[in-house]
Amino acid sequence: MLLPGLNHSGGVQVALSYLNYFVQKGASVVCYVPMRALLKKGITNDSLGRWFDNKFEIRFVPFVNNMTVRSADITIATAWKTSYWLKNLSAKKGKKVYFIQDYETWFKDNKNRRVRKSYHLPMDLRVSVSTELQKKLQMLDNCDSEVICNGIKEKYLRTSYKKNKNNESPIVIGMPYREKKGNSDVKNCEFGIKALKKIQLENSNLQVQFFGFKKPKNLPTGMHFLENPSRTELMKWYDSVDILYIPSIYEGWGLPAMEGMARGCVVIGSNTGCLKEFGKNKLNCIKLNDMKSMNQITHTVQMLIENKNMIYKISKSALNTVRSYTFEKYANNFWNQLIKLV
Repeated sequence: MLLPGLNHSGGVQVALSYLNYFVQKGASVVCYVPMRALLKKGITNDSLGRWFDNKFEIRFVPFVNNMTVRSADITIATAWKTSYWLKNLSAKKGKKVYFIQDYETWFKDNKNRRVRKSYHLPMDLRVSVSTELQKKLQMLDNCDSEVICNGIKEKYLRTSYKKNKNNESPIVIGMPYREKKGNSDVKNCEFGIKALKKIQLENSNLQVQFFGFKKPKNLPTGMHFLENPSRTELMKWYDSVDILYIPSIYEGWGLPAMEGMARGCVVIGSNTGCLKEFGKNKLNCIKLNDMKSMNQITHTVQMLIENKNMIYKISKSALNTVRSYTFEKYANNFWNQLIKLV
């Protein structure tokens, strides 16, 4: 597999998790990363990928080319930049697979054109992570792909339902935080912080907490932030949250929404990514029409605060839904697609 870098993100986590699974299935796996990724981000445990328990070899190479990449049955690119590296590799490096995790047009026009051109590069297989992404690629770029949804590892599925809260119990609302990427603000986190600040001012019994790779400088007082958590810490964080607010305008998949549902959180978000795949409004999640509407998010949260039984019902349904979207199921699907190629 070719990766542009190993800094902790949802996309990298998914890619590396698949590689561990392929090792488990008996494959010999090498992950290639250009050294300039280290020069750009600095040599840290994060950029070296030490946050992940990899069962395969990671090679940092000066360049990704026919001299540095070994012969193989299959080479996989993920992130648009790596698809061009893959295109230039010889047939000895195996069948070419483009693992598309998002529609990555968040740059300036020239670079966005290169992103879209990558969807037309000659590949033996293209994989997209959701039906929505598959349709977007087809509609905007006439690009065909196979859908292999992201899944949640069985060990991270909550085994029991959260208890129904009584009227005196405080409500905890959580939100994932990510910094802006390029010119795009699809994560909409600055708006999300403002919305939660307003809601907290109007509800003194409401607790607000965030998680993310790096704590923002403008986090209001009285709000808690869990910085760069381990998987175990993150699962405990989800368990403490009643309502999980995902302010993103668009998601390729959206791991936090799925993880939150897997831990019994009531997820509020847009009709995109995994929520479009399996979300049912007011049954297993709550979908907003306008992610920039302060009135819509404040009204929705207030409705839940005043109806704790609704929180319990949606929480229970969310967990039941995600139980059929396991990582093991979709990783095996991916593996079988690769076996067909060879």
